[in-house]
Amino acid sequence: MAAGETFRAGPWQVTCLVDGGLTFGAEVFPEVPAARQAELLARAGLAGAETEFNAYVLRHDDGRVWLVDTGCGAAFGPAGGHMPARLAEMGIAPGDVSRVIFTHLHGDHCGGALVDCQPVYAAAEVVLHAREAAHWRGTEGLGGQVLAACGDSLRCVGEDEDLGDGIVVWALPGHTPGHMGLRIGEGLVLAGDIVHSEALQLPDPRNATKYDVDGSQALASRHAALAEIADKGLVWAGSHMIGAKFARLERSGDGYAKLNL
Repeated sequence: MAAGETFRAGPWQVTCLVDGGLTFGAEVFPEVPAARQAELLARAGLAGAETEFNAYVLRHDDGRVWLVDTGCGAAFGPAGGHMPARLAEMGIAPGDVSRVIFTHLHGDHCGGALVDCQPVYAAAEVVLHAREAAHWRGTEGLGGQVLAACGDSLRCVGEDEDLGDGIVVWALPGHTPGHMGLRIGEGLVLAGDIVHSEALQLPDPRNATKYDVDGSQALASRHAALAEIADKGLVWAGSHMIGAKFARLERSGDGYAKLNL
């Protein structure tokens, strides 16, 4: 598979790489009646709530390579686990990656970080929101395993922390306690998991998944993020976007519509 869709933001070339996908069952959106789900999906031309697992390669003009999330690895079936191969197609070896930034530590975002409990990107600094580290530390799942393997490479960050070269933390709590995105330059944002299904959640941002740790906080983050993207004319990329991976938004009724670039 060829390298993914790319957007230029200041000195960074940002490339979206897909590492698997699936179709959510109706139970993933438990408070949205099945008939309403079917209506919104039909409006989008979909038979189901399709999603993809997106990770991002950030390449600086000076040659540095950072990753935002590591794909799902082998945790979600044979369609995943291909990040190293995708990177190799771009001429990037795991040892070339100097920083891995996690939006959060759900398995579809961090599952590709380890093989046999060893870091794939062993030379990289690992960046994570401090609340996310506290939430997963000592747990037995993939998030806890990643934290345990990080050792001294872990850097915990806070709200609006400057990561250098025009990249700033964008705290979006609720989906998980330390869920975050990134602001890159003046016009691009990576928005993590504020939306899992564009078809269901852009027309009505109140539609929530069962995966949110704090539903009310996640809803507030989603409302605030989508409003900022639309009102400021930002380009955004979401971890579960299908179709165009970089887009804009416009307000549409009580929700939003995706505008391809």
